[in-house]
Amino acid sequence: MNEVDSLHRHTRKRLIVLSLVVALFLDLIPFPQPLDGWLPACTAMMTLYWSMHRPKYIGIGMAFILGLIMDVGLGTPFGQHALGIMAAVYLVEQNRHQILGYSYGLQALTIFGCLMLMTLILVIVHFFSTHQFTGWNLFVSPFISALLWPLLSKFMLYLAYSRRL
Repeated sequence: MNEVDSLHRHTRKRLIVLSLVVALFLDLIPFPQPLDGWLPACTAMMTLYWSMHRPKYIGIGMAFILGLIMDVGLGTPFGQHALGIMAAVYLVEQNRHQILGYSYGLQALTIFGCLMLMTLILVIVHFFSTHQFTGWNLFVSPFISALLWPLLSKFMLYLAYSRRL
């Protein structure tokens, strides 16, 4: 067990719930269409973060629930985000111990792959439900999210270390 696992072992459930609620609210804020693809996938990133560090509390079932909430909030085909986030969480859960041993740069690349898979699932489900391609700007979000991954990890470690919440 490394130092990060020992810090997150004592993380309160209230921090996990609060961070997921904040991420959901950030994802559900309506933005104009061209800007929408440039925003990071906050709920997916936070779900991946907690499924990596606290798999006992956040797993595929919670990913399904959060995805359904995203679908209802965004008005997308029911189960689209749920399927995408579940696939990403599954990949993280299968390789969790390896990913935790990586540096932040390699973790960001792994998260990029998971989020790109999620985006591909979203595009494919949207295409089969509407018979229209959503556009290439949706593929920018995994890049932005991967670039923000080290900042998210450091910030969450700071919150866990300070134990304010």
